[in-house]
Amino acid sequence: LVNNPRVSIKIVKSAFTTIDKSKEFLNRELNKKIIYGVNTGFGPMASHIMGQTQITKLQENLIRSHAVGMGEMIDEAYVLAAMVVRLNTLVKGFSGVSSKLIKQLQIFINRRIVPVVPEHGAVGASGDLVQLAHIALALMGEGEVFYKGKRQKTGKVLTQLRIPPYTLGPKEGLALINGTSMMAGIAALICMRTRQLISLSIKTGALSLEAIHGFNDS
Repeated sequence: LVNNPRVSIKIVKSAFTTIDKSKEFLNRELNKKIIYGVNTGFGPMASHIMGQTQITKLQENLIRSHAVGMGEMIDEAYVLAAMVVRLNTLVKGFSGVSSKLIKQLQIFINRRIVPVVPEHGAVGASGDLVQLAHIALALMGEGEVFYKGKRQKTGKVLTQLRIPPYTLGPKEGLALINGTSMMAGIAALICMRTRQLISLSIKTGALSLEAIHGFNDS
């Protein structure tokens, strides 16, 4: 994907029907029920109920508080693979996110706007929280990205491309980072490259045997 701009991600229209229904269900329920991480705090703060005006801020603060990684930057190809894995998860329609968020992530992938993601961060039972938070931060127009081979401020790139930053809705910060998309994306590329190497070694081995047999026959 990184080196081939002609490859793009497309989402079937029928997927958005499920996505919208899931979002509508969440919006109805959060006005009637207490839902962890949607209108409550996280972890030890789960007993704190959030008011309607705090729900969006809760998700934004979740992302900003987790985007604290350090170390070398993860290769762009791996980050892009993680974004594709996360998009595939969200389009299933079980996460309660909006179609607009899905499209924002799709745009980033197709335009090869790759968030800068450090390799080290806290690892918890919820998955690749720190790494995915850096991806989510970029969707919000914050942090940094790699675009056309250059590391730049996300806001500058989005302004240049006339892409508005995304404002997270209820549950969307949680939906973006609660998973193992980064390690899954990295594993997928490693498996693909391993298969290529195995295939190449088998072909090379077959050619070598053929050459040996030909030498013996002569």
